[in-house]
Amino acid sequence: MDEFLKEHSTELIGTGISIGGWLLLRLLTNMVIRRRLRASQFSSGRRRMAAKSFNLVLNLIFIAALVTIWSVAQEDVLLLLSSIVTVLGVAFFAQWSHLSNITSGVIIFFSTSTKIGDNIRIMDKDFDLEGEILDIGLMFFKLRNEGGEIISLPNNIILQKAIKTNAKKVE
Repeated sequence: MDEFLKEHSTELIGTGISIGGWLLLRLLTNMVIRRRLRASQFSSGRRRMAAKSFNLVLNLIFIAALVTIWSVAQEDVLLLLSSIVTVLGVAFFAQWSHLSNITSGVIIFFSTSTKIGDNIRIMDKDFDLEGEILDIGLMFFKLRNEGGEIISLPNNIILQKAIKTNAKKVE
């Protein structure tokens, strides 16, 4: 054990500094995000999703720092990443609708005028659907209709169908 500590003292110190920096950055970033999002009056669901997105980026930066500190061979990292991307690619190709829903969820979160609490009407030639948006998740969004029923629909419906925002108020 002493031999390991002597050989890798620089890496261990760098790892400790990286962990401390990561924790400090995460704390500061979450405080700034909370303040900014409260000022912008986003719903709590959107605030949580934004915080998760920033935390994911910080985690990836932290992992990259650890890989650099421990001098992991670039070929090994590329082999691991290409294997992960290949498995994910096959999985998403097999479940294309899931990828579509995840992408739609991100687009809805950042660029659509609909938000949690809005009353919407999804206009379809066969069956219109009205309700209040309760939640916009990664794959599905939930509506409460006039009868109080909660309906889960895939996110890509919002991007594929005509949506009328602030339709009839649901009670």
